[in-house]
Amino acid sequence: RQLLAFSRQQTMQPRVLDLSVVIGELGEMLRRLLREGISLKLEQAQNLWPVHADEAQVTNALINLVVNARDALPKGGTVTIRTSNETLTEATAIGSAQMAPGDYVRVDISDTGIGIPQDYLVKIFDPFFTTKPVGEGTGLGLATVYGIVKQADGWIAVDSKVGVGTAFRIFLPVYVPPAGAAQPAPEAPKAKPAARDLSGVG
Repeated sequence: RQLLAFSRQQTMQPRVLDLSVVIGELGEMLRRLLREGISLKLEQAQNLWPVHADEAQVTNALINLVVNARDALPKGGTVTIRTSNETLTEATAIGSAQMAPGDYVRVDISDTGIGIPQDYLVKIFDPFFTTKPVGEGTGLGLATVYGIVKQADGWIAVDSKVGVGTAFRIFLPVYVPPAGAAQPAPEAPKAKPAARDLSGVG
């Protein structure tokens, strides 16, 4: 499934999502993935714009990024997930490509960990590339995240400094209903308790 996601051939089930609800409901599970000495901080924007994406795949991407952040914090620290609405008025460079102007929902996943050497950043989304010791990583996690973001017509970038930490930035285009169609309300995750405000909880 990871390889299919990377190659953008996996069947998607996109729907209109409120990522504040998705991330809020995912918070407790993400905390269980972390170990003692690592805190998770959620900083949710108010009135986040809707996106059109596959909830299971978005969840998979967030889990992969949080697990990577955990592994970059051998001595403990903080993982932060921050959401915001962002309007780009001009094309913006993302790696060697140009992200088109428009309205996006931005999700930042950052850590206060060991950081990634600059020489590795250009390879970080390549399948099977990993900086982890043999037996501790497949090299598919970030390739999978890249594929999931691209399937949602989004963009992903990474900034890192050794000894300071790493931040992944995801941009998903805002959902715009077809002309003449009523805009559906974002669906809440099914069979889950009501969303709770976890902003600022460490």
